Formats: sequence, structure tokens, C-alpha cells
Amino acid sequence: MAKPQIFNRDMKRLAYLDNALAVGYGLETNSLWTATFTLPADDPKNAYCTPLNFVEIFDGDERIDLFRIIGEDMERSNGATRYYDCEHVLATLLSDVLFQYHQCGGSGVKTADVLNYILARQTRQNWKLGACDFKRYFEYNWENSTLLAALFAVPECFDSEYLWSWDTTVYPWTLSLTVPTEALKSEIRYAKNMTNIKKTTDATSIANRVYALGYGEGVNQLTIESANGGVPYVEDALSIERYGLCSTILVDSRYQVAENLKAYAEQILAGLKEPYVSYEIGAIDLHRLTGDKFSKFRPGEIVRVVDEADGINLRTRIVRVEKADAEGDPGNVTVTIANKTQDIAGSISDLQSRALISETYAQGATNQQIYNFSDNADATHPAKLQLYISDSVVRINKMLLNIEFEAFRAYEKAIGGGGGQTTSSGGGQTTSSGGGQTTSSGGGSTTSSGGGQTSGGTALESSNVLPSETNGQAVHNHGISQHARLATTSDGKTVDGYETFIWSGAHTHPSHTHRISAHTHEVYDHTHTVRAHTHTVKDHTHTVKDHTHAIEFGIYEGQRASKATIKVDGKEIPAPSSYSNIDIVKYLATDSSGKIRRNSWHSIEILPDNMSRIVGAVFAQTFCNSRGGGDY
Repeated sequence: MAKPQIFNRDMKRLAYLDNALAVGYGLETNSLWTATFTLPADDPKNAYCTPLNFVEIFDGDERIDLFRIIGEDMERSNGATRYYDCEHVLATLLSDVLFQYHQCGGSGVKTADVLNYILARQTRQNWKLGACDFKRYFEYNWENSTLLAALFAVPECFDSEYLWSWDTTVYPWTLSLTVPTEALKSEIRYAKNMTNIKKTTDATSIANRVYALGYGEGVNQLTIESANGGVPYVEDALSIERYGLCSTILVDSRYQVAENLKAYAEQILAGLKEPYVSYEIGAIDLHRLTGDKFSKFRPGEIVRVVDEADGINLRTRIVRVEKADAEGDPGNVTVTIANKTQDIAGSISDLQSRALISETYAQGATNQQIYNFSDNADATHPAKLQLYISDSVVRINKMLLNIEFEAFRAYEKAIGGGGGQTTSSGGGQTTSSGGGQTTSSGGGSTTSSGGGQTSGGTALESSNVLPSETNGQAVHNHGISQHARLATTSDGKTVDGYETFIWSGAHTHPSHTHRISAHTHEVYDHTHTVRAHTHTVKDHTHTVKDHTHAIEFGIYEGQRASKATIKVDGKEIPAPSSYSNIDIVKYLATDSSGKIRRNSWHSIEILPDNMSRIVGAVFAQTFCNSRGGGDY
């Protein structure tokens, strides 16, 4: 008969516990196994039984598994005895944590990859991954969780049975996640190896409709509607027909993906739709006594229970195997079976509490933001707003666009000049009169003076007569004058050609008067002849000197639009009946899954029907998680 052995944390054997008594164990499906043993208080090998040292437990010569010491009690009666409590070495994964937020899984990431991600966070690599029979692509999120809790959470959303198993005979130890076998491994039959049987039925937790809620809070809390045809619950029609509608709400903030949450809700529904029925069976361990392999009981295996007297014929999975004293009473074993697998959520909570880590999943908060913009625009030059949505935005509740049209606005109307400039006439130019021309007077006429007139010396009768600045006398300015007449000889004969008389100068006249007698003027018939001639303009230039135009500042308003075309991410939206609270959520660009793109810029363009000033704002209500980068 093998005795318990003590190892230190480096797996170095320290001692055989030859005096160990009351060696017992409790083996439970998908949970931590436990063990107990006692030693006399005066046994010197108690010195090796220090907390967290390892102990190897046997049932006869069969190795049960490797455990670690977690507690010690001393009791004194007729003799002092030390009692030791142990847990499976799988609990070493309680000593390491996923600190703060971790995310793993999703498209292309298999279940084995997720398990390896968790195991890689061990500070000491006690465990490595063995077999993994599942290839799921669920996305997982953990925050401030132990490695063991994170591992146990991985298959919780599977829609099929699973079994955690391990091998601690080699180091590093190997952990596997497998599909449990459906093969019949053992039998408990009344009058053969059954000593007693106790049936317990518990309908207090029955539920046949499960509403599921995940990450978030309030209206922003994750539901399964998007993955469940718009329905926020899963249900079992047969159970409802049999027991009536029994609803419950499942809340687990670890889930941030609707598909994962739905799968988890379906697994919980499968366990709650029927009353919990368990059988605690007292049996004889014939395997230990006789070597009968069909009487060897292990958790997770299929056992057949037959009690013809009570009409019991079950074929179900073993939930727990417990033996109180493998040394003193080796044939006495208790086997627990149930109609459904045990919910390990309670044990996970216990494990985290022991590690002084609570479920501190950050839930985030609802945010309200307003993005303002204003600009001049026309039908070809839009007013634009660039809107950025980060990946911290878990949900977008509202995106409302508001627009007002104002008069087109400018702020100045003149600018400075660009310097001097010289332009040329392009050269001299000669133009012709078009030939000589003769005009007739139209016949003689006689006019009368209209009577005599006398004028004083200061009276001015033409624009060439000005008053003197010194003595008031009249100054008559003839200027320069030129007249032509037919030339004559000395004897008075007329000859060809003209002679010109020129006189000039100003004359000062003393104060005097002119008396003009009434008379008449007679004009004879005559003609005027203009001979052919030319006019010549010489080559010249015009020069504009360097100069500036001063800016005239001011606000000048122009046209105002009455309607506009709106484009969101390049797509024109239908013309709204009002430009207030336009819901643009359904027009924002989405990714392949139909969600509005994150870590991306989104554009809003306003094109008015004519020149106008656009004043707008976007009101956004979003739900953001509380994770991020630094603390600045």
C-alpha cells in the first residue's frame, strides 16, 4: 500500500508519510479536487507538511493525483492529531492573474490558441496545454481574473459537454480540454455493489426562458437580440408546456459579443429547464477490493444505476466521487450522479474570492458630445464636418444632425495692388481726314442789333475780359490768335495762296465806356472749304506707378440658401422635411459585420442651393468603455 509523499515546490521529494491516517479525497467533474489526511501531532514529518508544499495521494496502490497543502488543524483528545486539507495542484493557477484588461479570440483564433494565451501568463510554467478537442472562434474578455478562472470560463459558452482532465505524472504538468466519452464505464446495481441510494429533486431553480445580459449598463447593456432574430431571450417550448413559463435573467459582464452570450445562455437553459435531480449512492468499491474494473468510479464517466425495486434505471454521468478513509475503510465510496452537469459558476466565484479578486469588469459610461461647425458654401463647394469614432465606443445610441442657413458672409472687399506697370501705344499712327469738304452758308441773311447800348469800363462782355487785381481796370486778353486771308499784291491784286496775320498779348484799358449804335449785320452767301489733310499721333507710352490698394474691412452679407443636399460618408441622404434632428446613424459607413466603422473618420457634407453660410452641429450619444491608454 503506497503512502502519501511530500514534495517541495520544485518537485523535490522531502518525505514519505508512513504514519498518515484517514487519507480521503473528493473528485468532482470540472472543478478542483480535494484531499485530506492526518498525522500524529508528534510525528517529526509534520515539519515537511508546510503550506503549499505538494502531497501525492494514493488509494491503496493506485495513485489518485497530486495536491498541495492549504490548511492545517490540530485537535487534542486522547492524543493530539494534525488534520491537513489539500487541493489539486491545478490551484497553482490561482497564484497568477490576468491583470487589468485582456482580450483574446475571435475570427481565426481557435480555442487552443486562447488556452495557450492564458497559460503563457504563468510566472512559473507549471502547466502546458495537452489535447484540445474543440475548435471554436469565440472572443473572450477578462479583467483582473485569475488564470484558473479564465481557463474555466473558456468552455462555459460551448453548446456541448466538455471535460477538463490533466496529467501530473510529468512536469510541466499537462492540462487537456476534451469531449467526454459516452462509453459506459461502470455500473452500480442494487444487491451487487449498492449499499444505499438517496434521490434529491430540486425545482427551485427551474427556468425555461432565459433573458441574457452581458457587458454594459442600462440601455447600453449587451443583449442577444442581434444574434437571436431580435428576441432578447432563449426558451424551451417543451419545458414551458410541462411546467409553465418560468423566466430568469442571466447577467454576466464578461461577455461582450452577442453570439458568445447567446451560446452561454443556451447552455444555462439546458441546465435549468428541468428540475435538478441527483442521486447520492453509497457503493462498495469492488475495484479496490477485488480488482473489478467495471466497479471503478471516476468523475465525468458514464455509469449505469439499476434499482429494480424502486424502478430506477439510469444511465448518466458521474458528478462526484468521494472516499472518506482510503486506509481504514477502503471499500466505502460515495458516488453522486445528476441529470445535468454541475454549474461551476459558484466555484469560480469562490476561487476568485479566495484570491481576493472580485469581478471588477469595467462597465464604461454613457457619453454625450456635440460637434459644431460653420462655413460658407455653395452648390459645388460644401461645408464639411469630419467626425472620428474610436474603438472605445461600444455602442452608438444617437447621431443627430442640425442645420441652419444664414446669409453668405465676407469680411473685406478690396486688396493691395501688385506694383507699377508701363504699357506702350504700339507705335505712331496717322489718320486721314477722308478728303476735302465744302459747306454752303445756305444764303445771305440780315440781323438787327436790337438797339444801342452803353457799357462802363468795368463791364465785361466776354470771357476774355477780366478785372485787374491792382487797379480794377479792365484787362482784355487776346491770347494768341492766327487768321488767314487771300494774299494781295501792292497794287491790290489778288494772288494765289494765303497770308497769315498773328497778334497776341493782353491790353489794359482805362476806365471808359462804349456806345454801340443800333445797326444791322448783313451776311452774304458764302462757302467754307476744308482741304484734305491728315492727323499724326506719335509713338508714346503710359506709365502707372507702383501703388497699393488698402483693405477695406467689414462684414458683408450676401445670399441665403433655402435648402441643401446632405451627404454622409459620400452618400446622399433623402431630402429631409426639416433640418432639425436629422438621424444620420443608418447612413454612416459600416464594416463587414454591419457595425458603424470604428477607428475611422466619417464625413458630413452640406451643399446649399446657392451661396450661403451653413451653421451646423451633430449631437452624439455613445456608450464608451472605461479602458484606454495612459493617465495624463
